[in-house]
Amino acid sequence: MPKQLVFKAMKSPGWLVAVCFALWLAAHSFFAFMFVSFVVFLWIKRSVKAAMKEEKVEDTKGTAHAVVAPAPADVNVTPIKRQYAKSAVVVPLEIGTDD
Repeated sequence: MPKQLVFKAMKSPGWLVAVCFALWLAAHSFFAFMFVSFVVFLWIKRSVKAAMKEEKVEDTKGTAHAVVAPAPADVNVTPIKRQYAKSAVVVPLEIGTDD
């Protein structure tokens, strides 16, 4: 929702003002809150249904044309060595007393 709101706000700032006004009104009125909640619920339900439909289409396309390529076996792989920067956590603090 925030991503779509930002894109619409960049195209037309009127959308941002309208959404902010609707949220402000919903914060002050029970009936406006119920209406905004209902609209948000329907919007989420519709977007989930569209995502599920899109995923189903991708699954049917992906299984029909799936080609499995063998992974190359590289024997000379060296592990990555972690290098930590010097910081107050790693270097002991000098406080002036000898222990």
